[in-house]
Amino acid sequence: MSSAAGILVRAAWCVATMAFAGAASEMCAPEEPKCTGPATPYQYLAVLASEGYDKTERPSCGDGEPTIVDVQFYLTQVNNIDQKLGTMELSGYLRYWWNDPRLAFNGTKDGGCSDDVVLMGLDGNRIWVPDVFVFNAASRTTDGLANLTNVYPDGSVWRSVQTTILVQCKLDLGPLPYDKHVGFLKIASFNHGSTEIRLRPREGTAGPGLSGVALKGAAMTNNVWKLADGVEGEFKTPGLVEEIDGQDFLTMTFNFARKPKYFFDQVILPCVLFLLVSYIQVWVDPTKVPARAFLSVIPVLIMRTLSNSVYTSLPEGSQKMWLADCLRAFTIWTILGCVEFGLIQALRNQEASRAKKRAGLKAVDKEAKKLIQAVRDEQAVDKEASLLKLLDKCEAVKEERSGEQVKVASPEATKREIKETHMLFIRYLIKIFHKYDKNDGNDLSVSEVQKLMTFFDLYMSKAQTASVMCMFLRDQGFQTPKEEIDAHVNLSQTCGLLLDIDKYILQHGRWGLVELWQSSKPSERCDMLARMVIPVGIMLTLLILYLTLPNYETAS
Repeated sequence: MSSAAGILVRAAWCVATMAFAGAASEMCAPEEPKCTGPATPYQYLAVLASEGYDKTERPSCGDGEPTIVDVQFYLTQVNNIDQKLGTMELSGYLRYWWNDPRLAFNGTKDGGCSDDVVLMGLDGNRIWVPDVFVFNAASRTTDGLANLTNVYPDGSVWRSVQTTILVQCKLDLGPLPYDKHVGFLKIASFNHGSTEIRLRPREGTAGPGLSGVALKGAAMTNNVWKLADGVEGEFKTPGLVEEIDGQDFLTMTFNFARKPKYFFDQVILPCVLFLLVSYIQVWVDPTKVPARAFLSVIPVLIMRTLSNSVYTSLPEGSQKMWLADCLRAFTIWTILGCVEFGLIQALRNQEASRAKKRAGLKAVDKEAKKLIQAVRDEQAVDKEASLLKLLDKCEAVKEERSGEQVKVASPEATKREIKETHMLFIRYLIKIFHKYDKNDGNDLSVSEVQKLMTFFDLYMSKAQTASVMCMFLRDQGFQTPKEEIDAHVNLSQTCGLLLDIDKYILQHGRWGLVELWQSSKPSERCDMLARMVIPVGIMLTLLILYLTLPNYETAS
């Protein structure tokens, strides 16, 4: 009895366990699918293959209408702009939108399993894709980059291909470094005319014209360029469709301008500063030749170095550029500084040569004064006596000795102890005297004496010359006119004045700009002129360059 009860209990336990397991298995079992159609991209592609989908065949739009393809480029970064080659490397996503009725499927509202089919990578190439290409591309890279294709229930397709593309562009470098440019992509179908495929900007209209949004740009920064008319943020531009030879060409553009700070800081500003260094040399004492040579030559070399550095990244063509003209103008000014330095040295050599003649005249001071006194003594008896006649008497004479004609010192020279070396510089003075004695009246006016003095490195204003002449004449016992400017001197008086000029040279007379100019040596005048002209010239050059900047811009 007890054994029978135990068997019954064990049987009841087994039945209860089986019942619980059955209920649990019912609770954990997956529900039967309630949607129809493909649930994964692989299932979707399998369905297309089973229905005989041909990816080489263009989608039909009915009544022979062309397939409408919307195109847009989403720019994420301007990687590089090669100004020498005229190319730009852009990174972004080339996007297309079109409709292919053969790709339609049931969405979730119609009992389908999905509202879009996402085809990744190469799977996106298993359906028909527009054969668009970038007409102005030098090269294009999509290998290893992402691409995505979305198919929607009504057969509309959106495709995005990540790409890095090198495009050709025309850079107008005329206003450099204030240059502005237009970058562009020109898109076309490689194998279909406008009767088969019509390209249009996203949200635009089919056919020629400007519409839609062909290019969008993400917020980006660039140290060299300002994008989207100077706004570094998200931007969008319309697209221009042109029909050329029966084919649609979609042009999408964006504006970019150079940030001029680099060229201003590294080229223009140094040029101006070294131009000032070149200008400083006109204030340095002309006798400090090494210092002036350094200050005039070094800026020229630096200008050439800056000019060469500019062209390391720019095309070495014949295009007229504002920056190149600036460098050229600045270089010319620094070269003019070198020319001024060379002119100063040439003038100083001339002044030194004239100073030697004056020193030579001073060396025969005693003999010259002896001759002048002799002339004055003779004039007391013979008014026709003159220094020139006395010198002629002192010239060497011919004599016959031992059957030969020879020249010997004249008795007059021997008597007065005058040697030919004593007469050499006096003869030079007489030559200059007669150069300015136009009427052969044996006298010179104030202005003529002023000019004669320059041949002996003596520079005085007209008023100063008149004052010095009158003081000398009065000291020698001669009368002077009431108006000093009307004074005259003869040859012997001129010679005496030159010999004693140091006693009167401090007589400056009336000072003014004209007097200062006349009493300065040619080398000093050159420096004075350079000190005034160079700053004015540089300022005018900068003004002209600034005003002509718009002339360097060409219509893009």
